[in-house]
Amino acid sequence: MPRRPAAALATSGEVLRLIRTGEAVTRADIGRVAGLSRPAVSLRVTELLDRGLVVEGSEGPSTGGRPPTRLAFNASGGVVLVGALGASRTQIAVCDLAGAVLARTDLGIDVEDGPDVVLPLVMRTWSELLGERPASLVRGVGLGVPATVEFAARRTESARIMASWTGVAIPPIIEGRFPVPVFLDNDVNVIAIGEHRAVYAGEADDLLFIKVSTRIGAGVIAGGEILRGALGAAGEIGHIPVRHGGGVLCRCGNTDCLDSVASATSILRTLRERGHEVKSLADAVALVRAGDAGTMTVIRDAARMLGEVVATAVNLLNPAVVVLGGDVAEAFQPLVSGVREVVYRRSTALSTRNLRIERSRLGPGAGITGCAHMVLDHILAPEAIDSPA
Repeated sequence: MPRRPAAALATSGEVLRLIRTGEAVTRADIGRVAGLSRPAVSLRVTELLDRGLVVEGSEGPSTGGRPPTRLAFNASGGVVLVGALGASRTQIAVCDLAGAVLARTDLGIDVEDGPDVVLPLVMRTWSELLGERPASLVRGVGLGVPATVEFAARRTESARIMASWTGVAIPPIIEGRFPVPVFLDNDVNVIAIGEHRAVYAGEADDLLFIKVSTRIGAGVIAGGEILRGALGAAGEIGHIPVRHGGGVLCRCGNTDCLDSVASATSILRTLRERGHEVKSLADAVALVRAGDAGTMTVIRDAARMLGEVVATAVNLLNPAVVVLGGDVAEAFQPLVSGVREVVYRRSTALSTRNLRIERSRLGPGAGITGCAHMVLDHILAPEAIDSPA
């Protein structure tokens, strides 16, 4: 990364960035890296200390005379409230300013009950998880929802999916209870952010996350940042049509969308049509473990169709890593293997030369981690720190 000009490092926000990243951990370091005078450094550090964003820690190595005092980012100087809403389960948490989970609970919420039911429950749960922590510690809120989100407008846009949420501006509702910055994004985008920050940061700046669960979606990390597209609709691979899908009608109104032929819902529907009494993925897993050939065929067919769409995405985006997550990917190793086989066969040689295709390492917790970092990236950005309160 090219070094910024000294003039750009003169603000308190930029000084905080230097301390958070470890580029400068003493006042002398700050003065040297930022090109600031000692009084200017003292002024900015004092402001950050007063705001509880920085603490003075142990003494650094001495070069003669009194050892310098080390400065550290104060992760306990506030909290963020986060929620990862899914079609079948929801995770609610309170995190510190480094994204570490302080308190968490999982809820069985049917998002189809609508925002009038779901959002009050989520907000009550945050209040319960805060416990004795004062509300003044809350610095921001992040929410991931299983719907298309127009990120800049801060509202859901789903005409046929979560219909009662369509056009709802969720942040103002939450801000009425918690008067802090509130950020909203698609559930798969926040999962992709979580996987990248917690597992692949500094290792892979181009990542494609595929969630295969009740529904199928993707989150794209390009150049280290989430790619949302012009209005927030990037990553909707679940509605890319596949070959030989059998004419299955998708909830979006089209036929043979990937979502309608390779999701958990589709797998269970196909197994039932073929005479199996399956109520959940656990039942399907049991059939696979028992060596049921018909069930294995259904899984392989889903893997083939998913792999063809992922291969197209790999040719288009050239990611360094493809991460497969969600209930289906976690349950069926043959699906992961099948996707890997198709992608390597159908994608270009250059795009797959160093490509890794892996299961999610974070599992269900990725959404919470991603929501936290979505908030922290905004509220701790230099421009946010420097803006008037």
